[in-house]
Amino acid sequence: MSHRSENETSCSVNQLIDMKKEDTTDLTDMIKPDNPEAVSTSSKRLNRMRRRGRLHKRQIESAAEGVDLKDGEVNNLKRQKVDNEEDNLQYHHAETDWYIENGLRKVYPYQYTYLCYCKGRWKGKTILDVLNSEFMSSSLEFHTRQIENGGVKVNGKSIRPDYTLKGKNELISNLVHRHELPVTSQPIQIIANTDDYLAVNKPSSVPVHPCGRYRHNSLTFMLSRDHGFHNLRTLYRLDRLTSGLIIFGKNSTSTNVIMDQIKSRQVSKTYLCRVEGSFPEGKVECKEPLDKVHPKIGTWRVRDGGKQSHTIFERVNCNGTSSVVRCYPQTGRTHQIRVHLQFLGHPILNDPLYNDDVWGPSKGKGGHYGKTDEELYHDLLELHSTKIFEDLVPDTGSESSSCVANPKHHDLIFNSKQDSETHLLRLTPDPNCDFCLKKYQDPTPDKLTIYLHALSYKGDGWEFSTEEPDWAKENWSLQ
Repeated sequence: MSHRSENETSCSVNQLIDMKKEDTTDLTDMIKPDNPEAVSTSSKRLNRMRRRGRLHKRQIESAAEGVDLKDGEVNNLKRQKVDNEEDNLQYHHAETDWYIENGLRKVYPYQYTYLCYCKGRWKGKTILDVLNSEFMSSSLEFHTRQIENGGVKVNGKSIRPDYTLKGKNELISNLVHRHELPVTSQPIQIIANTDDYLAVNKPSSVPVHPCGRYRHNSLTFMLSRDHGFHNLRTLYRLDRLTSGLIIFGKNSTSTNVIMDQIKSRQVSKTYLCRVEGSFPEGKVECKEPLDKVHPKIGTWRVRDGGKQSHTIFERVNCNGTSSVVRCYPQTGRTHQIRVHLQFLGHPILNDPLYNDDVWGPSKGKGGHYGKTDEELYHDLLELHSTKIFEDLVPDTGSESSSCVANPKHHDLIFNSKQDSETHLLRLTPDPNCDFCLKKYQDPTPDKLTIYLHALSYKGDGWEFSTEEPDWAKENWSLQ
């Protein structure tokens, strides 16, 4: 590997951390209480926080079990961590398990309670109207059935579909049969593990944090459950489809060291990508400003008046039809590398979003889309629903899988000790679940990959990097 040795990196970082600790010593002494009464007050506050934590845990259990709580308990509820963090982790890890099928890491569907306080814009609306307008991935019939069957509660009490929400003190719980999307079964590679940092090589298709339909199939969950790394502090994020280096802090002091350098743009970042066509030799700079296509979708485009963005590109090799390019982002905008490459006329070879005809005949080269912003927005919405963000496509009669086990599964690997009978039992459909009633065709692992990789991050006194992916090698060819 091309990263520094663990001891060398740890030594350099520790020197910075020691400096950081020295800077905060005087401040700690200044705020330390000088009298027993102050210490007692601090202890009382800590005990209150612990009681609120226990109450939060009880509210979750009660909402799931349908137990009504007293109004006073609900009004005093605060979202705090539970007392025993280890028990809390084990509780979440025990929700479900994962297995590997056809090169995909899958999670068994499991019961999960969503908790949310009533938002201001929901006040005065019926619970059915709110669910139907805010959570459009499920049908109106499903939301109605959920409420009538007691899956949706307010402050732990069953309600009717026409129940009107009254305000922010109402806690809404929704017990669902949760399905997660599959990710590639490529293992997480540990790059460096010190007292202060953990650096890993994130596989493509895996989101950094739980989001949307990813939870147990997120990087932080995998590191916690399968590798024993808990309470990691994220220093930056990568897109779900992007592979490569992710660095986590293990304590607040070490985290602040790198965070301060990132904020002050003292960190050198290098990415690798494979793009369409013969990329120009030498260094190419792109300083086009970026802006969202529309506030309602997380897709970006070049637009005057957008956020300042700057990327430097340098060609590594070319095989005649595609080129490997090193990318040096000077700013950290969302989708910055992908949009700048699209603007230059060399989109990432397998980018499912920014290398698509939805951007017009020239696929957005030079910022020309051949349509109005409103037309582009609606076309992207259609692409959103049919191709990009849903990794599972409707069954077309070929080999498929859903909550029902695939009778023709291959390369089936279980995470825990179980047999095929237990496997089938855990895939028993829930008659009240919309997703259980649908069949989907699994994506192939290559469809969950994009040729964009975070290769290295380097700051003052530290440096981490990964090996180059196979698609970046000079003798690589598209199969």
